[in-house]
Parts: sequence; C-alpha cells; structure tokens
Amino acid sequence: MLTIGLTGGIGSGKSTVSRWFENLGVPVIDADKIVHHLFQSDSLLISELINAFGPDIVQENGEIDRSQLGKRVFAKEEARKRLESIVHPQVIEGMKHARDELRSSGAKVCVWDVPLLFETGFEKYVDQAWVVWVPRDIQIQRVLLRDNLDLHEVEARIAAQGLLEEKCQRADVVIDNSGNISETIRQLNEAWEKLIKHI
Repeated sequence: MLTIGLTGGIGSGKSTVSRWFENLGVPVIDADKIVHHLFQSDSLLISELINAFGPDIVQENGEIDRSQLGKRVFAKEEARKRLESIVHPQVIEGMKHARDELRSSGAKVCVWDVPLLFETGFEKYVDQAWVVWVPRDIQIQRVLLRDNLDLHEVEARIAAQGLLEEKCQRADVVIDNSGNISETIRQLNEAWEKLIKHI
C-alpha cells in the first residue's frame, strides 16, 4: 500500500486538500481525529496529561479541553515537547492500525493527514510527502479570520509547526494554495496523475 503523508501549516488549506482526496475515494487517516478520540476516551492518557499540565485542562465531562491545553503548550517549547512525548506514540500506533485495516480491505493508497509530519518523524512511515503551502501573510490572515485567537497566539502556533518553506524543501510534492480553488485542484490533479502511473 502506498501512503501519502499530507502536511502543511495552520491556515495553509490542508483540510481542503484532504477533502479532495476523500472525494477522489482515497481514504484519509487524520492524526488530529485520532488525538481528539484519545482526548475523549483514553483514561490513562487523560490522567497522564492532567499530571503533566494540571486539572484545569479537563472539561466537566472528563474530556481534555484542547483550547486550554493549547494555551499552555504552544507558547512554551518545553511544554509542547512534553505533550508530544505523551501523545505521539499513541497517535502513530493508531494510524498504523488504521492503515493495516485499509490494507486488509484491499485499498492501494491512503493519506496520512499529519500537521507535524516532519517534526514528529512521522515521515518515515510514508512513501511520499505532500506539503500545502501559502505565504506567511496569507496564513496569518486566514487563521485570524477563522479562529478566536489574537495575533500573538496565531504567530506562536505557526512557529510551533515549523516554517512552511522548510517543509517544502523536504516534500515530494508542493501544492501552492495561495490562489483560487480551481488552481489548487489543477495542481492536485497533475500530481495525482503522475503518482498513479507508478502504482
């Protein structure tokens, strides 16, 4: 099974590309969804996070409050690395399990949607890395419009994810998503046509 690692930065439009793959019929394994599931239901992980970051990161229903946790970790590199050391091993196991199930069902290609594909070392589990790129000013503008964050918080989250330019240097495919949607889709179609010739 060929695995495409899809990544980008906050506000780059990675979810648009992820939906394009899904519409094409290519299964997408979303790292954020696995994290969300763990934060809702994995009692051992939740306990470990409470011990690391305090009880106020938990909502009344017992689930992790991602916004509270985010405020604690995105501004502090040491805290972010501690969070990653707790969460990432379980995320990778969840993604590998999902891929094994797809392989058993006969799927030939899948996509791993991972915001920190390179930073976490997840790229070693994929065959190709596709990066969704936009200029930094567009990235900031989109996140300010979309999320309830101030400029300082947006810049901290962008910094935590690493420079898009550095991701592009390590990518097999770069999708420029700074234009209109039809231009993005044209690039995706071209990259996909090249890929399927070798499957």
